[in-house]
Amino acid sequence: MRGAPLLRALQVSDTAFPTGAFSHSMGLEAFYEAGELAGAEDLDRLARLHLSSLATSDCVALRAAYAADLEELFRVDALLSATKLTRELRAASSSTGRRFLASVVALGVEDGTLLALTRAARAGETPGNAAVGYGAAAPALGMGADEAVLAYLYASAASLVAAGQKLIPLGGGAAQRILFGLAEALLKASEESAGLEADDMYAFAPAVDVRSMLHERQRTRLYIS
Repeated sequence: MRGAPLLRALQVSDTAFPTGAFSHSMGLEAFYEAGELAGAEDLDRLARLHLSSLATSDCVALRAAYAADLEELFRVDALLSATKLTRELRAASSSTGRRFLASVVALGVEDGTLLALTRAARAGETPGNAAVGYGAAAPALGMGADEAVLAYLYASAASLVAAGQKLIPLGGGAAQRILFGLAEALLKASEESAGLEADDMYAFAPAVDVRSMLHERQRTRLYIS
């Protein structure tokens, strides 16, 4: 039915979709602790930093996972985990990915490969990264690869902005202006990912990695990552 893929993309990228992403700041809390997240400008800058890293890692994995067989999904999943240098970032990606897969299956989506990946991730046979889950689920939801990448990027950006909004704190209008202003960065990240293969994946955001490692040792924490 015309318009159905758009509705599916909107649903799975909504912050209300049960993935547990609301429990993660992806290092933002450590930036806040260090005094580097004090207002809207800082949040915008850090969100863009995250997105630039996703363009060459998660988004590439999502495209490689799109319509792939189970063996290739496992390979891409392992490669993506290898680009995540800190324990918290790896755990966050796997945790939200497993929840995403389970939530899609719970909708009644029937796809053999998707079901097999969901079971394997639950059993710990593969990391179950969120981006790989999106790539595996997208064909079953009627989404194209480009639409799935943008949905994933938007969900990631919305989650980051929501975390930053609580930490600063920031009003709803200001948070939405940041999201609105990130549109070009989302499109650029999607386009950049289209030129890379799974074996080319990399992530370069040393500031995020350092803050993620420091976050593990913070005495007080609102977020898991």
